Amino acid sequence: MVFFLTTSLLLFFTGGHISAAEKKEDDIDSQIQKQEEEYQRIQKRISTTKKKLSETTKKERTVTQQIEVLSQKITITQQKVSVVTLKVKKIQRNIVKLSNEIVNKNKKIAEVEELLKLRLVSIYKYGGVTDFNLLLSSQGAEDAMANSYLLAKIAEQDQQLITELKFQKQKLNETQEQLKVQKLSLESHGKELKTQTHELKGAANERNSILARVRKDKDLYMAQHNELLRASKELQATVKRLLTEKRKLAAKKNPGKPQTVYYRGGRLAWPVQGTITSTFGTRIHPIFKTKITHTGLDISAPKGTPVKAADTGEVLFTGWLSGYGHVVILDHGGNLTTVYAHLSRIECTEGAKVNRGGLIGRVGSTGVATGNHLHFETRVNGDAVNPMRYLQ
Repeated sequence: MVFFLTTSLLLFFTGGHISAAEKKEDDIDSQIQKQEEEYQRIQKRISTTKKKLSETTKKERTVTQQIEVLSQKITITQQKVSVVTLKVKKIQRNIVKLSNEIVNKNKKIAEVEELLKLRLVSIYKYGGVTDFNLLLSSQGAEDAMANSYLLAKIAEQDQQLITELKFQKQKLNETQEQLKVQKLSLESHGKELKTQTHELKGAANERNSILARVRKDKDLYMAQHNELLRASKELQATVKRLLTEKRKLAAKKNPGKPQTVYYRGGRLAWPVQGTITSTFGTRIHPIFKTKITHTGLDISAPKGTPVKAADTGEVLFTGWLSGYGHVVILDHGGNLTTVYAHLSRIECTEGAKVNRGGLIGRVGSTGVATGNHLHFETRVNGDAVNPMRYLQ
């Protein structure tokens, strides 16, 4: 009976399979890795403009530069919060898992101890008499050898039972130590998350305060507007330079081969579903009565709303540009490019081909932006033209 129970218990302790919990753990590990990689990409994208801004002191910075610095800090901190939040989630799952393991191990230890208790009672009551009687009752040498083998197996199982008990107690101690480590890690990450969230809130409040001042002060507003116009000219120069470099490289690789043209007329697809809050062109400011120029369409939409390619093309640029924040530029051939700015997240890579309606980013408010929206531009030979000519 004891032999059977011991064998059953040992079989119960062995074996296993990949549980749903382990699959979830793999999934969250994958999410953490992706978010950490995105954090590194964001750091890389903003490194150039960040370096330029760091060369000026806080007092020397223009209002646009102040907003730019805060916008970069917000973007980086938001990504940090995403990473730490996932890590906290993983630790919490680990704590639940380890707590359940401790309960199960205590249960297994109790089962083994009960079997050992029954075995010890049997030995106490009968001692070696039973073993001796078993050998005496043997019907010849062959039978005696079989009974002797059986007694040896029972002794072996008793030893395995004791070894299993020691093993389970050792594993229990290890699991309890792991639980302590995870609880300390949770406390540490919890503090980090609190700090990052506090920094994020502070930067957002400061940024909003500056933007509120700009909206009320004519001089500040015009200074910001002029700087954004300079940023637009920088974007124009960037597009022209990238197109020239691309054409030279293509001509060198494939001499005589004509440029690939994806856009062949007709309407472009709307890049995002939302409300137009600012149109293309020059107009009079309703309060300050000054002329202001806008080089694209602003389409208001909730943060994270998918931004899609207006037409098939190649990703000419992804990165951070002063004033524009996270930007994607698509080359559609035929000298037409489209620009998607203030993105909270970039979902494509430079050089990749994207189809009309393909996901390229998500709505945000990076750079110098008031509220979540997509700034969308159409450019011919690098010069901004009215997007409504292509969308309607």
